Amino acid sequence: MPWYKRLGGGLLLLGAILLSPYLAVPHYDFEQPHPFHGTSWYNPFIGDTLIWYLANFHIHSRAWKGLTNGYQEAPVIRRVYDSLGYTWIGISDYQSINPLSPIPLYEHGWNVGKVHQLCFGSEKVIWMDVPFWQGIQDKQWILSKLRPYTKLLVIAHPRFLGSYRGEELAKLGGYDAIEVLNRYGDSVAEWDSALSSGHFAPILAHDNLHDAYNPHEIMSRWTELLCPPNASLDSLQQAILAGKTVGYKNRTAFPVTQLYPKLAQVILKGDTLRVRLTLPADTLRLRGQQGSLRKEVYQSATIEYTVQPEDTYLRIEAITPQVEMYATPLVRGEPRRRNIPPSTFPHGTTLLYLVVVLVIGIIGWRWLGLPFPAKASIR
Repeated sequence: MPWYKRLGGGLLLLGAILLSPYLAVPHYDFEQPHPFHGTSWYNPFIGDTLIWYLANFHIHSRAWKGLTNGYQEAPVIRRVYDSLGYTWIGISDYQSINPLSPIPLYEHGWNVGKVHQLCFGSEKVIWMDVPFWQGIQDKQWILSKLRPYTKLLVIAHPRFLGSYRGEELAKLGGYDAIEVLNRYGDSVAEWDSALSSGHFAPILAHDNLHDAYNPHEIMSRWTELLCPPNASLDSLQQAILAGKTVGYKNRTAFPVTQLYPKLAQVILKGDTLRVRLTLPADTLRLRGQQGSLRKEVYQSATIEYTVQPEDTYLRIEAITPQVEMYATPLVRGEPRRRNIPPSTFPHGTTLLYLVVVLVIGIIGWRWLGLPFPAKASIR
C-alpha cells in the first residue's frame, strides 16, 4: 500500500477520534435572560475604607518540557511579581497544575478556537474538550464538566479569537467571573452582555504572561482586590465571588510606577450613589444596562448619581493617561448567577455527528488496509 494512503488513513482515523466528543454534547434549554431586579441594591464595596492588593492569576511558566508557550520557571516568575508589589499571583499553565504556584489553578482548553477557562482550586485536570468549532451547546457542556471540580470557574479572554460572544455569555450558566481585561483582547462589551442578562460576573484582569523578562508583557493588565495577604485561599475565592475586584489596563508601554486612581469609597444611601477615588481621573464614568452611559465627569475624584428606576446595575470606570480602571458593578437585588441549564440527550445533531464520524472512520480504516470483522465472528 502506498505510504500516502497509510498516512491519509491514519489522519482520518485520528480525525474521527477527535470528532467523537461532539457525540456526547447534549442539548441545553437556556432560559431567557432576566436583568437584575429588586428594591434593594448589592454593593460589593460597602465599607468606609478600601485597601487594595495587587493580583494576577493568568501566568504561564515553562511547562510540558517547553512544548507550550512559557519561558521561566515558577520561582523566577514569583520574584519578578514580588518586585512589583503583587500580593496574589497564580500560575495557570495549560492543562497542568503547577505545584509551585501559590494558588492551585490551570488554564483549561486545547481547542483551535481558544475557548479557554481558568480553573481555581482544582484538584485534578479535566482533559475533556471539543477540539474544533464550538457552538453555545458545546461551550455549556465543557462548563458543566469543569464545574464539579472547580471552586472558582472563570471565562478566559472572551474577545480573543471571539472565543465567547456576548450573546453566549448572556445565556451560559455555571461560570463565576470573567477575565474582562487581557493582553490579547479586552472584553468590556462581552462583560456588559453578561451583566445585562442578570448574571453576576466580577471582573478579573490579567497579563496572560508568557515571558516575565519582557517589559511589554508584565503589568499590562492587573486585578486589585479586597483581600489581605494573610487571608486563606478560601477567603480569596470568596472575595472574588463577592465581586470585591477592580480591573486595570496599562495605557503605557511599560509597567506603571507612578500613583494612579483607586476606589476610596463607594456609598449607596437611599437612591444616591457617591463614589470617591484616591486621585482625580481625567474621566470618571458610571455605566449601566448594556454599557449605557449614566453619568460622566471630568478632572474629578468624585461622582454622584441619583439611581433611576430603570437602572439594573451600575459600574464605575476611570480613565487617566496611564491607566483605565473598571470596577465590578453594584447590582439591583441579589448578585445571582445562572446555574447549568437543564439538558436533554440525544439531540437533533447527534445523528449527523455520528454519520460523519463513522464515514471518516471507515474510510481511514480501509485506507490503512485493516480488515473488518467477519460476519461469522460477529455472530
